[in-house]
Amino acid sequence: MNKLPYDNFNPREFILRDWLALDRTVLANERTFLAYSRTALTLVLAGLTFIRFFGPDIWSTIGYVCIVLGTGVWLTGLKHYLHMLGHYRALAVVEEQALREERESGALPS
Repeated sequence: MNKLPYDNFNPREFILRDWLALDRTVLANERTFLAYSRTALTLVLAGLTFIRFFGPDIWSTIGYVCIVLGTGVWLTGLKHYLHMLGHYRALAVVEEQALREERESGALPS
């Protein structure tokens, strides 16, 4: 995985503000994926419109190109979303493990 800025932080130093920031980041990642999906859907629908209503000339070729581009945009958005989600989940797992270790050692109340 790529090195991200939060990889340098000690997970035991996380406070509520940090958890809320992580939640906002995850929601922003979801919004970005929805924007990719919206753009891809628009391209595919435009392509289908060109093919259906403008016949077998240059417009249908543009329609097929739009469909391919729409599919590519959606796959790119999905790849980006899953990649970033993996980073966020890994960070949450490390933090939960650190908290569990502190509870077991008696440093934190149960």
